[in-house]
Amino acid sequence: LTQSFSRIVNRVLSRCFKSYPMAGNLQCALAATLNEKSLPPPPGFIKHREELWSKLKKEYDDFVSSQPRSPIQITLPDGTILDAKAWETTPMEVAKSISKTLAEHAVIAKVNGELWDLLRPFEKSSSLEIYNFNHKDGQYVFWHSSAHVLGEALERCCSGHLCYGPPVEEGFYYDMWVPNQQQSGSPSRRILSWLWKRRVFIVFGKRRKSTHLTRLGQ
Repeated sequence: LTQSFSRIVNRVLSRCFKSYPMAGNLQCALAATLNEKSLPPPPGFIKHREELWSKLKKEYDDFVSSQPRSPIQITLPDGTILDAKAWETTPMEVAKSISKTLAEHAVIAKVNGELWDLLRPFEKSSSLEIYNFNHKDGQYVFWHSSAHVLGEALERCCSGHLCYGPPVEEGFYYDMWVPNQQQSGSPSRRILSWLWKRRVFIVFGKRRKSTHLTRLGQ
């Protein structure tokens, strides 16, 4: 998880504890339930996935390092223009230069109309918007990241084959297929503990006629 994602998780959790008194009891019950040794070894595809990610990340980092640091300008929504360097300055650096609060609450940037990671450098002169969790795009990105954490929990704890797990209007969910098994209703303690240790708290909600993991806080 990025630092920004972790900060937003902690803020949403604090809201969740106020809205759902049982959350504090859940924290105590799950805190020591699960550790890596209690799980089966990770499936082979996870190692392959991590190796592929590391390879692609290195290729991108090497590419960025080779690009010229040309002077560029960043235009903010109010028309302010800031000087920056291509392939070096990031939206997070701009946010920090504006205010500490903006940087701490930032979830995602929009650069030239495209959603842009806060730590991804600008490539050319650009317009910049920075969104927090209160913006629909900030929520979408947060829920999307949360869905991936949930997906890994299902893979590790249930040996599930992931099907579809998008962010939705007020949260996220993940459908999975487990060979020769059928599970419905509330998720297992093991899944909840895995998510808790990664600072993701799930509140149960009904979706059509089935119960799904659909919401993170309120």
